Formats: sequence, C-alpha cells, structure tokens
Amino acid sequence: MASVLAVPLLLCLLASASAARFAPADNHLLACGATAPAVLPDGRRFVPDSGCASTRLRSPAPTLPSAASSAAPQPTPLHAAARVFSCRASYDLAVRRRGYHVLRLHFYPFEPALASARFHVGAAGFLLLHNFSASAPVVKEFILPVHSDVLVLTFVPESGSNAFVNAIELVSAPDELVGDIGTLVTSSGTDQTNGLSSQVYEMLYRINVAGRKVTPFNDTLWRTWVNDERFLVSTESSNSGVWSFGGRIAYPKGSRLMTREVAPDNVYNSARSVSSQGKVTWGFPVSASSRYLVRMHFCDIVSKALNELYFDIYVNGQLAVKDFDISGATGFLAYPYYIDFVVDVEDEGALKLAIGGSKNSRSDEVSGILNAVEIMRMNRTNGGIDGDFAVSLGMEYVASKGIGEFARSLLCGFIFAGLLLVLLMLVVRLRTELRNNGTTWSWQPNDSADGKLARVYQLVSTKTDY
Repeated sequence: MASVLAVPLLLCLLASASAARFAPADNHLLACGATAPAVLPDGRRFVPDSGCASTRLRSPAPTLPSAASSAAPQPTPLHAAARVFSCRASYDLAVRRRGYHVLRLHFYPFEPALASARFHVGAAGFLLLHNFSASAPVVKEFILPVHSDVLVLTFVPESGSNAFVNAIELVSAPDELVGDIGTLVTSSGTDQTNGLSSQVYEMLYRINVAGRKVTPFNDTLWRTWVNDERFLVSTESSNSGVWSFGGRIAYPKGSRLMTREVAPDNVYNSARSVSSQGKVTWGFPVSASSRYLVRMHFCDIVSKALNELYFDIYVNGQLAVKDFDISGATGFLAYPYYIDFVVDVEDEGALKLAIGGSKNSRSDEVSGILNAVEIMRMNRTNGGIDGDFAVSLGMEYVASKGIGEFARSLLCGFIFAGLLLVLLMLVVRLRTELRNNGTTWSWQPNDSADGKLARVYQLVSTKTDY
C-alpha cells in the first residue's frame, strides 16, 4: 500500500521540481503607491515602487500615492493602492539580461477619478496604449524586446486628465517563448513569414480548451488561462467531445523550442475533439484593422497509437492547414506542439478559429483536437501596437539619466580631453629634447630570465664621440 501511495507522490514532486526550474534574470514586481510589500497567493512578493534599488521613478511634478477605502474589499493586495501621475512620468527599470520580456500592467480603478483617467503608455520606444482608460479592472500584458540595460516605462496623461497604475511586472522571457517563423494566412492562401522575434505583442486571449481555469500559481510564467466555453460559436455534441488526460505530458529531451515555459501541463491535459464529419468553431472579439499572432496548441492525449488523427485547421475562415497529422509533427503521443499563424483582421472585428474532421482519420469518432489557444495583437508599424501617433514617448539616454548627471558626464569629458591634450604635449616635448641630445626610442630585443625573447622599450644613444 505504501508503494502505491509513493508513486503519485513521486510524480507530484517531479512535476513541482520541473515547474520551479525557470528563474528569470529580471523579475521586477512593483506595488505602485503602496507603503508595504504585497504578497500574492502564488507566493510572489511585490515591493513598493518607492525606494526600490533597481527602479527609479522620474517626474517633473510630485506623483501621488492613492489608497483604496478600507471598507471596499479588494480582489488582491496589489489593488489596494495606486500611483497617480498628473503629468508625464517614467519608471527606469534595470535590465540584467537583454531580450524578450513580459510586461504586465495592473489597473484597478477603485475610485471614480481613476476610472475616468485617460492616458498613454509607452515602453522600450514603443507606444503600447494610446488614449487608454481603465473603467474596469484589467491587466494589460505585453511581450516586447529589450535592447538596452534600462527599460523606460512612460505614462503620459491626456490634457486635463491623470494617469495611474496599481502594479508593474517585468519578467525576463525564456528564449523559446517567441519564435521567428510563422504561417501567414490570407484569402489567397498561406505562406511562410519571418521576423516574428522582432515584434511587440499585446496578449489578448489565453484559452484552456475544455479545461479549467489555470491560475498563475500553476504556471511557471505566472499566466492565466481561461475556459473556452463562452467563445464557442458552433459545435454539435454528436460531432465533438471533451477529453481529460491523467498521464504525464512528455517534452522533447534537451529541446530548447518546446518546454513548460511555452505552456503548462494543465493546458495540455484537456482537449476538445471533432469527429471526421464535424467542425468546431470559436469566435474572439478583436479590434479591426490589426494584425494578430494566433498560437494553437496541440497534444495528442486521445489516440492509442500514432497516425490516427488527421484534421483541418481554419484561421479566420481560411483553410490554414489541410489534413494536419500531429504524430507526423511530434513522433510521439502526449507530446505538446504548437503552430503560429499570422492573420490580418480588417473590418469584422472578430477572429474565428476552427478545426474540422478529415476522412483520412482512422476513427470516425475522433478526427482532430485542440488543447489551447493564444491570441496576440502585433505592431503593424514601428511606432507601436496602436500605430503611429503624435505622442512623445521616446526617452533618450540623456533624459533617462537626468540633466544633472548629464552635466556631470559632460564636465568629466572635458576634463579627460584636457588631460589627454597635456599628455600629448609632454610626449612631443620629450621627443624633441631627446632628438636634440642625440637619443631616440627604438625596439631592442632582450633575453628574459627564462631564456625566451622579450621585447622591451630601451633608450639607445645615437650620438658618436670622436
């Protein structure tokens, strides 16, 4: 009996150990406007944004910490306070490891003045939020490249308004989180597209298909995945099914492309299936005239043997993949896999995804599955996700360091240049005097103590006495 109980206990310990492996080089967790640290149920500790050694807050006018009423219940300790800006203000966040970072901004308007605030937000030279207003609690998440040792996060209020933020997360992203190659889906067909690893992304949806909500406690990157029920557009019970998996999700050994940081085991342990004659469709409200990255996650947890599932994948009404074979992509059962699709949504304001059955499947009951979906909005211009607007968010190095530090740096530069000039004048004078005395600089080989030839400078007299 003891051995039977030990097996699941060992599996739990192994899963816990694997989930705890990721340790980001940068892990800024700021409770803005707070006077004491805030500890979340997932164990993370957010420190007050004032007095943090790795963070500096800059503003030409005083920033105001605002606290929520003690009588009003707050969903988390992070939402009990906020930092309010009456004019442009910036956070300078130290970066240890350059590359992609996950940036999360928490907005919880606990008073009417915050709910009516309208402002812009920029980071790393990109405009992330334009004319933004948080009338309801929301967490805005971005995945963006950082190419400097300091990330400048800037808030610019609209004229006559304020800006605010309750909490900030800046976490180094693992390299495998963002790939460079995707499949562009258009009305004329599909094509390979490159350069995805240089884009900025706003996370809109993380869906755990046919599964329960996954909280940050169960995700190594502290993400939240929600159930897909409310996004289902059309599905017939006779042509679809729900699956749950109690086994172990396997990952390619030594792979740097597919790890638990891409998606947690919990989203691969469930799936929604389609029969060979059926089709399941999901619909997601999105902004028109935008480009989106759609990541669809697959993991064959229903087959008993390889090469049983074949199905079609539709993106925004277009056939993206015909007769997709999971086994052909992974070579194993219960191995996770994802495909990145890039699609433009012009007028409808809705993005539809679907899986359809195929006659090539060996089973009529289950032809294809979908485990999870992520939808991200991409930047279509160099200015940012919302496009190019006349909002000054670029923070140059001089500005980020402050006028005082810049003046000191400039003074040091002049002093260094003056010392260098004096040194050059002394060298020229010395050479002139030596030449007049008949002595020059030359290379002369000397034998070192260990018998090897060593080159040293020597003064060699060229003056001849008669």
